[in-house]
Amino acid sequence: MVSALLAIILFLASTIYFAYTRLDGNIQTQDINVYLDRGEEADEIEPYKPGDDINILILGSDVREGEADIDGAGQAGQVVGMRSDTTMLAHISADRSRVEIVSIPRDTLVDIPSCRLPDGTWTEARTSAIFNSAFSIGGQTGDVGAAAACTIRTVEDLTDLYIDGFVVVDFASFQQFVDALGGVEMCFDEALADSTAGLDIVAGCQTLDGESALAFARARKGIGDGSDIGRMQRQQDLVMAIADEALSRNLLTDLPSLYRLVDAVSQSIVTDSELGNIDKIASLANSIRSVSTEDFFLMTMPWDPAGARVLPSADAAILWESLLADVPLTTVFDEDGGLLPVEPTADPTTQAGTVTP
Repeated sequence: MVSALLAIILFLASTIYFAYTRLDGNIQTQDINVYLDRGEEADEIEPYKPGDDINILILGSDVREGEADIDGAGQAGQVVGMRSDTTMLAHISADRSRVEIVSIPRDTLVDIPSCRLPDGTWTEARTSAIFNSAFSIGGQTGDVGAAAACTIRTVEDLTDLYIDGFVVVDFASFQQFVDALGGVEMCFDEALADSTAGLDIVAGCQTLDGESALAFARARKGIGDGSDIGRMQRQQDLVMAIADEALSRNLLTDLPSLYRLVDAVSQSIVTDSELGNIDKIASLANSIRSVSTEDFFLMTMPWDPAGARVLPSADAAILWESLLADVPLTTVFDEDGGLLPVEPTADPTTQAGTVTP
C-alpha cells in the first residue's frame, strides 16, 4: 500500500516548487549512515545520479501512537513499540524506464545482523528470525531511523542489493494520503468483512475513503485464505488503483489539488536525508517523468512454506540477481510472480529466466 505514496511523490514532485519552503519543511528526515556502518562507501555512492539504478525500501509501520493509534490498541496496551506491517522494495531502473516493486512477506524467516542503536550499542545477531522483527529490534528505543536502518541491513544481507533510501509511512499517514487524493475507486466481486481491521465493504465498484482503504490493506482474517501472502496481493492491487487514480486526475494542471495531496504526504512520512530533500525528489521525478503505471511491475518475493512461516525459495535468488543486474523482471517472471519457462536461445549459455551479467 505504501509504495503508492512514493510513486506519487516521484511523479508529481517536479511541479511543486511554488510551495517549496513549506513542503521542504514538512518532511521528517533521518540521517542513518551512522547506523549502517558503511564507512567511506557512503561518500562514494551517488544514489540519485542519472544512469544508476535505485533501490528504495518502503516500510509501513503499525506503531500505535498519537493519530496512528487508529483502533485504540496502543492506548489499551495491546500493541506497544515499533513494528513493521508492510515492506516493499522499489527498484527504479538505471534508464528510468520502469519501476519494479517487490513485497517481502513479514513472516519470512531470515538472519538479522547486529544493528546499531542510538546509544552506540549493538544488538545481537539473530538467525531464523521473523523478518519484520528487524524493525522492532532497531526501533526498541523509539527511533524510526534506527528501526529503518536495521531493516535495511537485513534486506541488504538477504538480497545483496544496496538500499539507497527509505520511506516510512504509518496508518494515519496512509489515511491522510487517500483522503487528500479524494478516495480511490476499486471493484469487488463479493462483499468483504474483517472486524479486526474494521473492514466492511459491499460487492461492486465504489470509492474507498482513507479509513476504508486502510482497512482493506490491513485485512486478512476471513478473506481469501487468511494468509499474509494473500493480503500482500490485495495491497498490490490497491497500490495500482491509487496510482491509476492519481494519474488520471490531471493533478499536474490542478495546482490546488496537487498542493493538498503533496502537502498531506510530506507531513506524514519519514525518509532518509537524501530522499527527504525536495530538490533531489524533483530531480529524480524529472528523470522518470515518462514512466506510466504500465511500466510498473509488482510481485511478491518467491517463497517456500515453513510451517506458519515462509522461507525465500530458490526463485528468490533469481529475483535478487535480476534486480542487481537491472534486468527487467517481466523478462524473468510472469504477472503472477512465477519464473518464466527456460527457452533455448542462439547462445545456449543464455536462456530466458536465467540472469547473466
